[in-house]
Amino acid sequence: MGKNKLIVSLCTDTGNTRKINQDNFYSDGKYNTEPSRKSLSLSAESDGGLFAVADGMGGEANGEKASLFAVEALNEIKAKFPSADDINSAVSRANERVCEMITATGSRSGTTIAAAVIKGKQLNVYNIGDSKCLLYHDGKLDQLSKDHTVTAQMIEAGLITKEEAAADRRRHQLFQHIGISPEEMKISVSQSEGNKLNDGDIVILCSDGMTDGLDDNDIVSIIKSNSDKTVLAQELVSAALTNGSKDNTTALTVFNHKKKHSGLKLFLLSLLTVGAAAFCTLGAMIIAGIIKLW
Repeated sequence: MGKNKLIVSLCTDTGNTRKINQDNFYSDGKYNTEPSRKSLSLSAESDGGLFAVADGMGGEANGEKASLFAVEALNEIKAKFPSADDINSAVSRANERVCEMITATGSRSGTTIAAAVIKGKQLNVYNIGDSKCLLYHDGKLDQLSKDHTVTAQMIEAGLITKEEAAADRRRHQLFQHIGISPEEMKISVSQSEGNKLNDGDIVILCSDGMTDGLDDNDIVSIIKSNSDKTVLAQELVSAALTNGSKDNTTALTVFNHKKKHSGLKLFLLSLLTVGAAAFCTLGAMIIAGIIKLW
């Protein structure tokens, strides 16, 4: 029997249109401090914790600073497996900093954030804005985050379909995001807690740059054709940009699978099992002999 482990892959790219990458990410204490960098990729193994993607609002001033404030606030959380209260506190701190920047510069700014906390087989998801958390399970893709967009509200009300929303000009209009003053509106983080993470499942956190270039079928097809989960995020981002996404594009994937024992480990375990059995048998024979002599 193996122990579950996580393979994390990350790719963030400025894209084909913008000069600055306003996206950011969080993975085991790592995040992007250089938005002028064209692209950044990484892969790592993990035993769980906090992962996130933030998208500085496209077209807004200082969006890269807003998304940096968001991931820095997450980094200030001391718990490896933060609670909903921890996430809400971090979002509030980030919102204060973005609002202070808006006051100082006189320019609107903001960011989304989608975060996942993975502990063992449990997955908790928190988000504000339209950066997404998707779960790939058994060949299917489900969205665990909630889009805070005008079109998402219209879909929920039955006014348009998901397919119609993909081409709707209001699909990027946010009614919730980090960077709204308390006097204007109270921001609220959506949450989806207690989701089960099975062997073979993949958690995908992404900015809308990825989903602008890829639909659910595209994402599933890429996952199924990918055998190296350490570069899955790179493949998703590359495909999204090839398909015409014009925005900064970021994907962070977490692949959950059982770590099989190596041949040496199995051999040693077998020796240990056989040795223990032999020791018990020998002990029983010695005790029987003592009783017989007695």
